[in-house]
Amino acid sequence: MERHFRTLEKVKDRILKLPNVRGVGVGYKRVDMTRTDKPAIIVFVEKKVAAKELHRAHRVPAKINGLDTDVIEIGRVRLLKERSNKIRPALPGSSIGHYKISAGTFGAVVKDKKTGEKLILSNCHILANGSSGNDGRAKIGDPILQPGGCDTLLKSGNND
Repeated sequence: MERHFRTLEKVKDRILKLPNVRGVGVGYKRVDMTRTDKPAIIVFVEKKVAAKELHRAHRVPAKINGLDTDVIEIGRVRLLKERSNKIRPALPGSSIGHYKISAGTFGAVVKDKKTGEKLILSNCHILANGSSGNDGRAKIGDPILQPGGCDTLLKSGNND
């Protein structure tokens, strides 16, 4: 995938200027919502539009420098006005954090491939206090705060 990352770095500014494009990355191509094992340059768009309906200059190419692309519709992207407010249910983009850390960002809702259980995705330092799983810094069942600890303190005016 290193080649994909190098290529993306060279073309990202051009791709991000295309109408409807909201982001780019590197990942695995999806076919009918099923992930394949084929690496691709991922282009995130607000709304998928048929290639024939787009001006040629506005199309995401099927390949860039010989590497596959994949266009994924993600809908409208917007910033939360108050990411540190108490939000129920919590939403991606809002403040969360393991009870022993300051705060971080709720990244996404994902599903466990085997069980179908909905889970939240963020960084290890946000959800597990940077734990390796064997160092005692966090354990299964520890509280995850929303908003995260320091954002709760700032909201209450108690920033001691």
